[in-house]
Amino acid sequence: FLITWVTMMLLMFCLLYTAGNLPPVQHVALNSSVTIPCPVLSAPEMVFQLYKGSEEIFYITINNASISKNNNSPRRDFPASFKVNHTNNSTSFILNSVTMNTTALYTCEAERIFPPPFQKVEHKPQTIVFVEEIQHLCVSTERPVKPSAVCQHADHLAFWVVLGVMAIYGLVMTCTVLILLVNTYILHLEKGPFNNSII
Repeated sequence: FLITWVTMMLLMFCLLYTAGNLPPVQHVALNSSVTIPCPVLSAPEMVFQLYKGSEEIFYITINNASISKNNNSPRRDFPASFKVNHTNNSTSFILNSVTMNTTALYTCEAERIFPPPFQKVEHKPQTIVFVEEIQHLCVSTERPVKPSAVCQHADHLAFWVVLGVMAIYGLVMTCTVLILLVNTYILHLEKGPFNNSII
């Protein structure tokens, strides 16, 4: 019982720890667009790089809020654009006309290049993009809905159901072990110190 209990508690701890560390998943329809968040624009001149897995596929240089696509971008044919929201300085890459090959883990990195010194931005947002061919229907209204709303809700629901079942199992095992320990202690007290020495 003790080994099972410890295993379940460690598994629950690992699930809780990793749940907050997973990058967001964006489910998108085929031939649509998806937004990949990037670090905040925090200097007059910055370079933003987009990685698909470990391969650099696109980069942009920002000069005083003007966007210029660098001619040395590794994949000039990649259907992407860059957006700066000037109200809060948030930035993002927008992948256009996504295909099934677009499904991957994307990382956006940034580097401040002016004013000196050059400095990499520590925050490197990651996003998992999952391209789907089918359109989802909302069960209650029978209307088409965004795939991301349905799938992310289902992912979270499954996570909480599994976590709930494991928590109940852990609680039952804990109570069982405590009851066995108390019963063993009571039996030990009933025997008394003198009964233990007589065999």
